[in-house]
Amino acid sequence: MRRPVLIVGDIQGDVERLRQALAPYDETEVDTIFLGDFFQGGPPGDAGGAQAARLARKRGNSHSILGNHDLLLLCVLDEVRTGVTPEKVRQWGQRSIADIWLWRRGDWADLRAVADDPGLEEWLRGLPLMLSLDDGTLVQHCDDDAYSRLGDDVDTVNAAARERLARPQGAWSVFWHTVGRRAFHDRARLERHLARYGATRVIHGHTPHHEEHPTPMHDGLIWSFDGCFSRYWDAEGEGVGPVEATVALLPPLGAPAVTGAA
Repeated sequence: MRRPVLIVGDIQGDVERLRQALAPYDETEVDTIFLGDFFQGGPPGDAGGAQAARLARKRGNSHSILGNHDLLLLCVLDEVRTGVTPEKVRQWGQRSIADIWLWRRGDWADLRAVADDPGLEEWLRGLPLMLSLDDGTLVQHCDDDAYSRLGDDVDTVNAAARERLARPQGAWSVFWHTVGRRAFHDRARLERHLARYGATRVIHGHTPHHEEHPTPMHDGLIWSFDGCFSRYWDAEGEGVGPVEATVALLPPLGAPAVTGAA
């Protein structure tokens, strides 16, 4: 990637705001990386998550990874098609994955949009969990090292996820690798993760940082790009962050890491 790299964190269904956020960045002038979580949190009935995923799919010079909310939608789709609910869900006292998903602002319009668009579903199931950039930056959705249970290098992790996602109900087993938070508050754990994947730093979404801009920790070894982007995730509309907290150019290696540093 020789162009500047634009990072897009968790969108969660707010496709209108996404379009506005991308407008200043011509797709021919930047490489865009979407950190996943297209779904779950837009206006009910609008299928904003599916619209956001289609936008990412069509955008030139872009790459995307899967987030936990994307995987949860695929879990619900698998459940609807097979009629099988994982035993773990029943152990929690829940009737279905769909019930959990709807409680967490899932949108049936998103599910129908993906089910009726085989190309979009195929694209989602083929997305990687991790990316490695030319400068050694490791791109992943959540700030956790559970990815290592799938493999010790990026290609192995992604191949394992693709193989599972191709199976009925396989999304459920992949989902559990993308839900952890704050594992890398422990600097030693972060450094082990970087060493495992031969990386220079990690960028992620998933865990909100509540700052005005993407937030670094540990002298810039890790950056969070989840700035509470969706205006609809919180029913009261509170706690929404500025666009620049989620959609921003990737700082060059060695850039000052002051805000939120640990």
